[in-house]
Amino acid sequence: MAEASVLAAPSAGLSEKSHQALWAAAIGNLLEWYDFGVYAYLASLIAAKFFPSSDSTASLLAAFAAYGVGFLARPLGGIVIGRLGDARGRKAALVLTIFLMAFGTVGLGVLPSYESIGVLAPILLVILRLVQGLAAGGEWGTSTAFMVEWAPEGRRGFFGSFQQVSTAGGSLLGSGIAAILTSSLTPAAMLDWGWRVPFLLGVVLLFVGAYLRQNVDETPSYQASRQAAANQPVASGFPLGAFAFGFTIFWTIAYYILLAWMPTFTQRFAGLSPAQAL
Repeated sequence: MAEASVLAAPSAGLSEKSHQALWAAAIGNLLEWYDFGVYAYLASLIAAKFFPSSDSTASLLAAFAAYGVGFLARPLGGIVIGRLGDARGRKAALVLTIFLMAFGTVGLGVLPSYESIGVLAPILLVILRLVQGLAAGGEWGTSTAFMVEWAPEGRRGFFGSFQQVSTAGGSLLGSGIAAILTSSLTPAAMLDWGWRVPFLLGVVLLFVGAYLRQNVDETPSYQASRQAAANQPVASGFPLGAFAFGFTIFWTIAYYILLAWMPTFTQRFAGLSPAQAL
């Protein structure tokens, strides 16, 4: 079944649809990873709003602990939504991850702070981070499969590269928007309402999801694999998945130390302003 899905490539007549699908998936992926990552760029403000404490370091650690909850949910999202992508199609799984991420992100943007609803605020924050983590975990593999399976013959590496390009692009977009806001608003305004703006922009994902659902077809290779599935045994992917999971831990830690923790670190310990750090 895996071989069939890899070998079946779109015909020459589907070139326009291939590019349409690539850009739709890449833009959706970029916005999803913007939504997942923007929390880290606003961690110091989130700490003050949801984890108030006389010890600012303890407050910040609590905010990053909530950020880490999203990573704990990502493997589960990859398993559950990845299975959905195999059973129901890549497109269905992508649309689901987009709407889940939009719900989690916009929910963070409208969530009352600790001052308004007390301990319920950080509890709801953690729940929304879990939703974001499930969406991000499902998005990673599904968007990669979607892009590669829509690639014309001989261009799978090029098409697949847009998954990582759009992922890093989402992180950079989050950093850029946070930098613009911190440069344009006073610290008091950022703490009062400005921190919500990047999360509320997650509503754009709803339009991307609706576009995907209405205008992009299922991948030709997925359709071919479903036709061939009845005649092929299903092999266990657990050993390979476990190896990939373990290997991925190392470069993921390095990636997020640089892109997620570095802006906060340079503000607290290198004397940079929030805009400079971002």
